[in-house]
Amino acid sequence: MKIKHFLIALVAICLVLAGCSNSDSGDKKDSKKSDSNDKKQELQISAAASLTDVSKDLEKEFKKDHPDAKITFNYGGSGALRQQIEKGAPVDVFMSANTKDVDALKDKKKAHDTYNYAKNKLVLIGEKDSDIKSVKDLKDGQKLAIGEAKSVPAGKYATQYLQDNGLYDGVKDKLVYAKDVRQVLNYVEKGNAQLGYVYKTDLYPNKTKNDKVREIEQVKLKKPIVYEAGATSDNKLAKDWMKFLKSDKAKKIMKEYKFEN
Repeated sequence: MKIKHFLIALVAICLVLAGCSNSDSGDKKDSKKSDSNDKKQELQISAAASLTDVSKDLEKEFKKDHPDAKITFNYGGSGALRQQIEKGAPVDVFMSANTKDVDALKDKKKAHDTYNYAKNKLVLIGEKDSDIKSVKDLKDGQKLAIGEAKSVPAGKYATQYLQDNGLYDGVKDKLVYAKDVRQVLNYVEKGNAQLGYVYKTDLYPNKTKNDKVREIEQVKLKKPIVYEAGATSDNKLAKDWMKFLKSDKAKKIMKEYKFEN
């Protein structure tokens, strides 16, 4: 009898342990599933510095249909951002201030679903109370700020313009290089440079005209400035974001910040 009772007790213990094991396994599966779902709701976007303001409104509009999306922006020069992606940075969408950097990623199979989402203008700005009207008017000791041509599209556009119009040699000793257009704007605002080349849109933070600098002229380039974006991962939210950029709602927001469609 004792043996019979012992065997029954042993079987009961085994059943209890098996149930606990299955419960733990189920909990782990549910946990993994939850972690996977959480990860799918994250969206990492690398964006050109000139998109710093407009991207915040784009995010608000996008989250109306994707309330659980957690969006993180990384701003910088388009060339530098491209290099980060090439080196394996965890990025889902790349919003460039040109087409070259996105196309380079596309050629390497690192970008897809690409789209030319906006256009911009390059402008020459000066200190608010300055009477300088051209880069030709810069005197010894005065500076012209531009973005690094290798990593900042605006810097490349500015350099090309100066060279095409025979102005580069006259100002090359006065150039101050910046990591992005926002730094160029800051240099002129603070008086660290008397002139600078930025995008038209940089003069309208929060949709209002910047009163700390003076717009001198709009630069006439040989080719229009086209902004291109592309998905750089298989994240579903990345494809949703690219689809959103093509919407009338997104285009309206871009226009409010002086971007052209």
